[in-house]
Amino acid sequence: MKRYLLIICIAFLSLSTFAQENYTIDGENLSLYTAVEGDVTLLWNTIDNQYRYFVVKDGETYELTNTRFGEKNRFQAQYKETLAQVTPETEIATDKVKLTLSSLRKYINEHNAAVDQDFVAEDDAVKPEARFGIFGGITNAVYSPNPTNETTAVAGIELELYSSKKFDRHSIFTQVRHVFEKDDYEYNYTGLTFNYRFKVINAEWFHFYLEAEAIELYYTEEPRYIYDADSNEITDVERRDDFSLDLPLSLGAGVAIRIGKETFFTLSYNDFVSLGKDNNGEFPIDFTAGLKFNL
Repeated sequence: MKRYLLIICIAFLSLSTFAQENYTIDGENLSLYTAVEGDVTLLWNTIDNQYRYFVVKDGETYELTNTRFGEKNRFQAQYKETLAQVTPETEIATDKVKLTLSSLRKYINEHNAAVDQDFVAEDDAVKPEARFGIFGGITNAVYSPNPTNETTAVAGIELELYSSKKFDRHSIFTQVRHVFEKDDYEYNYTGLTFNYRFKVINAEWFHFYLEAEAIELYYTEEPRYIYDADSNEITDVERRDDFSLDLPLSLGAGVAIRIGKETFFTLSYNDFVSLGKDNNGEFPIDFTAGLKFNL
């Protein structure tokens, strides 16, 4: 069941990458992305494995096409004529415009900026931004033996990379995390992980996200229990050290609440299911709270 849950969640992440809007164009229902919005709006999507582009001017929608025709079956570049028709005010040359998203965006941005002095073209490049976080909480370390299901303290730091202008629901982050040893369970863990985060809710003041842990490099010191063959009781305990690299493919969830211009308060439920690691059969308890700061 846990395996299916994780697969479903990963599929949800992959299918929910960008916001789309539905349009009816010449009787065809289409879900399209908005690349540029202004005097002329540029829409696009891949439909039946084919890129399709549309421009909207004064409430009218026009498809940009480049079909083959004639004896030599050459591309006719009809989209250039369409662009010229919807941008007569600026008369920007279309001869070098290609039927690609970046080339069309550049042309439409140039036109919109020429007719509207308040128009600001969004940069097509992804500009990475960063957040630094600190956190602490409790865990019962279900991916360790822990036969009496003890809970112990956990703390760590993280560095998150994201873009607020493009792919703003997505981020990657790395964490350094330490689980502290206690008298009742002599286990400690220090790990470096590489992770992916998807914001299901991405409001200005509130984020709800799912996250997946992909790579884990860690060092542990944990007890190795020796059991009596007849009574199945623990007869001795040895210490075991381990330094290893894993692909846990584990899933977590959390929220981030803005409490200042550059500061978020975070609550997370971590690694509650994993495809790459076996747990000890206990219900996972791994809750942390912390702060994140925009750098």
